[in-house]
Amino acid sequence: MAADPALVAELQAIAPTPVVGGAGEVVEAASDGGEALAAAVVAPEDPQFAVLRDAIAGQGAVATLTRTSPLSDGGSTTSFAVAFPSGPAARAIVRRSVLALLAEAGAVSALNSELEATPGGRVAIAIMPGGALRTVAVASRGGRLVGTITVRPGGGAQDLQELVNALTAAWARIAPPTPGTADELGVSDLLRQQIRVAWAAAGRTGEEVAGSMHAATVEGGTWVMADMGQPGAPEWWLFRAVDATTYRAESAVGMPDGCPSIPVALREVWGFASECVPGDPGAPLPGSVPAGELPESVRGVGMWIWYVGRAEPSLQDIIDRAQANGVRTVHIKSGDGTRYWSQFDRAVGPLRAAGLRVCAWQYVRGRKPVAEAAIAARAVRAGADCLVVDAEIEFERYRTRYQRAARYMRALRARVGTAYPVGLTTFAYVDLHGRFPYSAFLNGPNAAQFTMPQVYWKAFRASPALAVERTMRWNRIYGKPIALLGSTYMRESAVAIRRFRCASQAAGVGGESWWEWKNTRRGQWKWLASPLTCRASLARPGATRYPVIGMRSRGDAVRRLQQLLRGQGIGARINGVFSASTRDALAAYRAQRGLAGGPSTDDAVWADLIQRSGSVMTSRVG
Repeated sequence: MAADPALVAELQAIAPTPVVGGAGEVVEAASDGGEALAAAVVAPEDPQFAVLRDAIAGQGAVATLTRTSPLSDGGSTTSFAVAFPSGPAARAIVRRSVLALLAEAGAVSALNSELEATPGGRVAIAIMPGGALRTVAVASRGGRLVGTITVRPGGGAQDLQELVNALTAAWARIAPPTPGTADELGVSDLLRQQIRVAWAAAGRTGEEVAGSMHAATVEGGTWVMADMGQPGAPEWWLFRAVDATTYRAESAVGMPDGCPSIPVALREVWGFASECVPGDPGAPLPGSVPAGELPESVRGVGMWIWYVGRAEPSLQDIIDRAQANGVRTVHIKSGDGTRYWSQFDRAVGPLRAAGLRVCAWQYVRGRKPVAEAAIAARAVRAGADCLVVDAEIEFERYRTRYQRAARYMRALRARVGTAYPVGLTTFAYVDLHGRFPYSAFLNGPNAAQFTMPQVYWKAFRASPALAVERTMRWNRIYGKPIALLGSTYMRESAVAIRRFRCASQAAGVGGESWWEWKNTRRGQWKWLASPLTCRASLARPGATRYPVIGMRSRGDAVRRLQQLLRGQGIGARINGVFSASTRDALAAYRAQRGLAGGPSTDDAVWADLIQRSGSVMTSRVG
């Protein structure tokens, strides 16, 4: 079947023409989904031929053009260009083409390596029985795939530079795609060396499997995935850039059914999307926790301590009181601004030795974010099971509040890593604190993994159930697991404490903690973890799970919506003001996803945005 002439003309301009010995050329163009390309990469009689052909067709190939030139030594060079409907589709075939060649039946040896000059490029060389040499160099850009293939009888030395130069020239003819949520990076020798240093720093030996490395930026953060195992025994790992020259090994990456446990944006940019179940929201980056899950250190019942010496006469009395009343985690103040509180160092060892989990909390003022982050990291080094950042009114007063919060989190993560459990505790009612930079603390690669809103219902003059419902509705938009912080300091009754716990249980919260140890009365302690009998549902009829915001709304919740839309490729200015441009961006997202609704947010659009974005969002703070 002949391809569209205009498309063939475009592909003709892209298909590289290496300078090789020999004369004559054969040009084939087809819209059959890739028969020509599959035949060029592997022999039609090879079992891999059908696999590659079906993969190309499955990615929606519009047309394939191949140009073959005979070589003077009896071999041949084939250049090809393929049009796909999307960038992820083209990238998927880069991987498939190389895998097909490496898996070709009978090959006695094979090599796979990256093309440094072209992000997404790969080179594979296979020596066939009898010494024949087969080489494929392939790369993608946007929805176009280009490549060169040589077949030489008798093997012998192969000058890859000739192929790479031709491929690079063809790749450069394709207009770069519009920047998206994730953008692929080339793999250089310097990058490989940096990953090896990070691997050695993690106490591991060995190097990455040749050709396995992928690199990309996700809204300002740089990530690398590579197979660090022995050939035949994959061990995929994710690395994160700490700065321009340093990487840190973050976590192993599972490959269930061939689909890596990484965010959808990275799957797509690295060409794995075709191997995943459609609609799968993917996994968050390290340092994030899926919605509904809390770090072990904050599950169950916790109690906060301001001054250790005023809480109980001795550390043993703290241990005895906690164990007698079902308290699993003790949160101890470890710092205030740039001043470290050594009380944490004295308490953490004995309390942990007694089986209690000990988290540090620091009151952050934002005046010197980098210095304050160093104070926080000191408590982590002292043995804290988690760190909770207590940021409050000071951040509402700064004109540069988003930059200060982001600077603190960036400096903190550089010291403790993205996998260490960090939480945020602050005002419960997001709608009343529109100037507070929630999204700067809870967004991006350096974000806190969980949040602990301060639900002091008696101070709010609200019932526990209504205070919890309002808190959950507005805090869910950040896509982070929530542990509620209740109060005992205002002589709350046993009935009110039980109602708060029941409301928390009904909201699906996995942990509650209490402010504060010294001011908790003797009669309150036994109700913090005692068995509960709660009504089936405490939710108000018709209550929404997420807030409704629309025209003329302002504040951090609007900024969060704008970030979510931007993360899905919908243009939206991130300024915290719901204007006509935000309304239009929301309408565009509804149309794209087939979601009904008006110009304001509703449960359906929030849930869809959060599910698709997870906790991996833009780190922009401007």
